Amino acid sequence: MTYDAFINAERTGWHERAEVYATHTARATLQIVPAMLDALGLRPGMRLLDVACGPGYVAGAAAALEAEATGVDYAAGMIDAARQRFPDLPFEVADAQALPVADGTFDAVACNMGLFHMGDPALAMREAARALRRGGRFCFSQWTAPSDSTLYAALFAVLKEEADMGRADPAPDAYALSDPQTVTSMMDASGFDDITTRRLDTELIATGPDFFDFFMQFGVRVPLIVAAQEPDVQQRLRDRINAAMTPFQTPTGFEVPMPSLIYTGTKK
Repeated sequence: MTYDAFINAERTGWHERAEVYATHTARATLQIVPAMLDALGLRPGMRLLDVACGPGYVAGAAAALEAEATGVDYAAGMIDAARQRFPDLPFEVADAQALPVADGTFDAVACNMGLFHMGDPALAMREAARALRRGGRFCFSQWTAPSDSTLYAALFAVLKEEADMGRADPAPDAYALSDPQTVTSMMDASGFDDITTRRLDTELIATGPDFFDFFMQFGVRVPLIVAAQEPDVQQRLRDRINAAMTPFQTPTGFEVPMPSLIYTGTKK
């Protein structure tokens, strides 16, 4: 299955969210960047490719550490945002599954919360390996599965009870990459060894009084499911998701545990 409809909807969704990424998604994904650059062993002068770069935060952080950083993303709006935020860095619209780079170009490849949005994560891993010199390092991040995530356990408990999940386009398993054993096998087959996994206690930091409204701008997968439902179902989803998040309310919004994993490997 190629998941073409889902991938096109994801690309459109992230293109449309480029202007709000900084105030929504980045409040969680930025928590991962320091650990990711540390895992890559980033040093001044190293060549880094930020895959599925969004507004370019990993590339920007790497450049601040004197690395030679560039970024690619399949959503044109994200590339526009990256160029505006980091005008001195090169960014290009490109698919992680067909990187427009020569073999062995980079010392490090990073992908912060990007692989599970792709139709073929294994192909993206092989492309990362191809882009790396021998001994170069690849690091990507992934949310933990609902069984280990307060946020996603609550969300999917409500979705499974209220929503007709079959209304949304067929999509890859969002949590296939949340299993370290599965990922280790995939990375080994893609050309990596010395594979490690680290769990981070990241949180979703939402602003404003309505969690549901915030989350509909945070990502794309869940909003696609919600948008496919009848209006009365959408209202029940809003009410029940907001109720489930009440224990995590703060004076400025919500802080909900949503742990993440970072996987790192060295090109064989």
